[in-house]
Amino acid sequence: MPRTGRLTGATTRRALAVALLGAAVGGALSACSTVPIPPPYTDDELRAQCERRGGWWRGSLIPGYCEFQSASLREAP
Repeated sequence: MPRTGRLTGATTRRALAVALLGAAVGGALSACSTVPIPPPYTDDELRAQCERRGGWWRGSLIPGYCEFQSASLREAP
């Protein structure tokens, strides 16, 4: 007589395999999305941060680049 109310080992393994396969396919499809991700900051925001920190904005030469003057060895005590 078959058991009622309990899943057999083969049925449990099959259900687990289907769930894992579904999760893998869903993850692959969402990872291959073609939706473009915008940059976290605009050039104007980066320029303002650079100038607040005492740097020189070089975004017109190198996109998104902020230049800082390094410490000179002659100024060290």
